[in-house]
Amino acid sequence: MTLPDIREGDHWVFITRTQEEIDRGDAGLVMSNRVTRIDADGRVHIEVQRTNKADSPVLQNVYTRQFDLLSREIVPGEAIEYHPAFPQFMFPLSVGKNWKEVVTQTQPEWGLHTRLGVSVSVEAEQTLTVPAGTFHTFRLQGHYTAEEATVMTHYWYAPAAGRAVKGIEDTLSINGVRTRLVYELQSLNRLRG
Repeated sequence: MTLPDIREGDHWVFITRTQEEIDRGDAGLVMSNRVTRIDADGRVHIEVQRTNKADSPVLQNVYTRQFDLLSREIVPGEAIEYHPAFPQFMFPLSVGKNWKEVVTQTQPEWGLHTRLGVSVSVEAEQTLTVPAGTFHTFRLQGHYTAEEATVMTHYWYAPAAGRAVKGIEDTLSINGVRTRLVYELQSLNRLRG
């Protein structure tokens, strides 16, 4: 499988909820992701906005051509940056493939620098149904370590969607707090002629 076919105007809507929100039946965060620009060097710019809350700001995320995260705004004008890019994928994907990287996460406005250990493996190919439809996917497992927390995540990348269509992220903080976050693709608009 080659690099994702990402184009300006591509649009995905995800719902992200904690396990507690799922158990209570809460709506969670409805997040719109729209490709606004692709630079000559392949950097993909995406506007992210919560759509189920009035006056939510538009945030900017920047990815590499292979959809590894370079930066994400947490509030307008204030971003977390990753050097090198946070390696979510290594195309072409195939079952058994794995990769490791040490990434520096910085928040320049606050002078924060954190080293992250990243280890990812492609576990299986499977068919997965989410609210946006049924997709052929690659199931990946990521293990991320930092001084403050350890994160274990499973995510399902669908070539037809050009994104992961589902993710389950379990975080264990250094003070013993466990959190589960789940996201699923609700809809997409990627018209291809």
